[in-house]
Amino acid sequence: MIAGSVIRGVGEVEHATPEQILAHPDFAAARRVFVSEHAKVYESGVFPAQFGADAGRVTTLAIIVCQHANYDPADRATWPTLSLLKETVARFGFASPRLIDSFVARLVQTNYLELRQQPGDSRVRLLFPTERLLAWDREWKAAHYAPLDILYPDPGFEPARRRDLDFQAAHARSAVAAFDAIIAMMWSNLEIIVFLSSTSALIILLTLSEMGGSGPESRIRGSDLVHLAPRFAVSLSHVRNILAVAQERNFLVRSGPRNAYIHLTPHWVTAFDRFIAGSLAQSDLTYRLALRHQAKQAVSTA
Repeated sequence: MIAGSVIRGVGEVEHATPEQILAHPDFAAARRVFVSEHAKVYESGVFPAQFGADAGRVTTLAIIVCQHANYDPADRATWPTLSLLKETVARFGFASPRLIDSFVARLVQTNYLELRQQPGDSRVRLLFPTERLLAWDREWKAAHYAPLDILYPDPGFEPARRRDLDFQAAHARSAVAAFDAIIAMMWSNLEIIVFLSSTSALIILLTLSEMGGSGPESRIRGSDLVHLAPRFAVSLSHVRNILAVAQERNFLVRSGPRNAYIHLTPHWVTAFDRFIAGSLAQSDLTYRLALRHQAKQAVSTA
């Protein structure tokens, strides 16, 4: 961390603030890496269960991994059941019980999730992520830490970047403590909530920006975005709907002959940069929590 770039957070853990991240001279470079790395893990054929990504499904996957890591057979409160998953995801406000039911069923069908009996209680089914889901989770975590590594290369985020298994487990065990802070960050960005909730909307708009769509001289047409539909597992009509909602909310304007050209407004840039900075700040927090957990574990086993 650079000097002066930390505040007190969960459990007195120091981490970077959104304001410090936004003010960093390399933020533009970090934003580009944020978009490119997240696009990889949200692409069709990569995102689990052959669905498009949205906040509800992404949150569900993260919580499945966290609850599995915190499972204690002797403590019923930690058993990773479907009901516990629904209860926890409900705190975030992005997924209905019906969505979770269908998503979990699809995860099981596509070998990202297993249902196992709780030892000693055959009536209880537990949700266990398979190595296929855990491998995706490591890529997803690495996508969060690649842009932070641009901003703060010393000491950097090496365990997350190299997909370290012990770090993954420590991160999952520790992230629960940051849930309230993550929820507060997401809902503090009210202007973009609709894009978080809509399948692949956020990554499509971010990709449009990195294509040059945030410049006032943009010559991007709607037809230039056709390739984004199959890439992120949505229909062409869904992409058009995303653009229409963005235009309604003053995130996108049209210009040129017959309003053929589209570009994202400064209002969009401000709103989404604020969200990206908030997301990176929470990633930094959970990273510090994971390192603290690993240090405590090392002391206890010494």
